[in-house]
Amino acid sequence: MADANLVARIGSACVFVPAVLVLVAVGGWALLALVLAIVGRASWEYAHMCRAAGRDSAGWLGTVLAMLLCLYAHQYGANGWLAPLTATALIVPLAALRRGPDQFLYRTFGALGAVLYLGLLGSAPLLIARGFGPERASEVGYLLIAVLGGIWLSDSAAYFAGRRWGHRKLAPVISPGKTVVGFVAGLFASLVPAALYSFVPSLAPIQLLGLLFATGLAGQLGDLVESAIKRDLGVKDAPVLIPGHGGALDRFDSYFLAFPVAYLVLLALGHFQ
Repeated sequence: MADANLVARIGSACVFVPAVLVLVAVGGWALLALVLAIVGRASWEYAHMCRAAGRDSAGWLGTVLAMLLCLYAHQYGANGWLAPLTATALIVPLAALRRGPDQFLYRTFGALGAVLYLGLLGSAPLLIARGFGPERASEVGYLLIAVLGGIWLSDSAAYFAGRRWGHRKLAPVISPGKTVVGFVAGLFASLVPAALYSFVPSLAPIQLLGLLFATGLAGQLGDLVESAIKRDLGVKDAPVLIPGHGGALDRFDSYFLAFPVAYLVLLALGHFQ
């Protein structure tokens, strides 16, 4: 069974990894479509798991608002975030009132959680692309590919090294399969895309290494965050989207922390216009 799952995992990766990288490389509306697909599907999965656990998260509203935030990020970048976030904070509790007080907190804060965790954080690649500007579209494509490649290599290295040599558990209560050896192996693997430094001339090699280390660390923590959500809801996996990989939340759990960290690092280094 484990071997069959591994075959499905590798086979699916051979299809969706090139597809994702092509969309990222093309950028513009292709990148927006990819982000909307990830955020929209992940938000739906989140709402589905909440309903399965008997918690009403007003998921459709959270999904719509999360995707609208991504559209805002694509159009305006990081400018004026206070207005859409304030509107979101007003809309969600008012919409939750329609169904009365029963599970009001779940409907309100479950939806707000989806908007902030999946919509706001999930829009980070769009913020990075907007921050670099259209004249550096090719460079930002390579940068986003480097971050994606780093978190995927980190995930694979942690999985295989943990299975082969891992004994000491990293966070057994949250994710029993994660090991300290896998965690360390993942950090080293996340640095491999630094070989693309010549395609990202705005960053010195040491800056790209630091960025990949930070995103590799954040990606593994993102995996733990998603595991904690599933354990709290009492579900093992998100609804399956990719054979061998689970749902979008399972496949892109690292994405939702790694790219916001990448955005903050690039902002701190002064690489945005």
